[in-house]
Amino acid sequence: FLRMGNDTSVPKVRANDLKRIGEEITSAKAKDGKMDREYLGSKFGWLCKTGLNNTKLQRRWCVIHGMKLYYYEGPRSEEPNGVVNLKGAIVMESKRIPLAFEIHTGGLYSERGVEKRTYIFTPEGADESKVSDRTTDREKERLKLRVLRDNWMSYIEREAAKAFLPGQ
Repeated sequence: FLRMGNDTSVPKVRANDLKRIGEEITSAKAKDGKMDREYLGSKFGWLCKTGLNNTKLQRRWCVIHGMKLYYYEGPRSEEPNGVVNLKGAIVMESKRIPLAFEIHTGGLYSERGVEKRTYIFTPEGADESKVSDRTTDREKERLKLRVLRDNWMSYIEREAAKAFLPGQ
């Protein structure tokens, strides 16, 4: 078990093990080679995250599984850099960073190990400096990133709502 904040109940889950679940189901990849997939109650792909102290966006391999979002250096990492407990989390568009979303934990659901904290994630490529200068290309890219962000937000909202289902 890993110790993340006050939570000692987070099992050691390797990124590669969770990634393999998806690869066993299908070997299909997105046309551009980027992964953003949902399989057997799991979702995984690249997002960028800001840290508590380091506010620079850092690229992380993210996996949602079992009402938790694990984030890693990459898909072959042995241990997660961190874990976000999604039980009862609130997800919303960020007012601070364009094309980003925020996950607020510990507000609706109180349980040992669920700390009150805000996490900020953005789809890979949402850094404004990397978006094309041509207006039509920029608009297409921003639309694509908004759709990707909204997809992640929707999936996280569904995971967070599972905390209120009977038997959870």
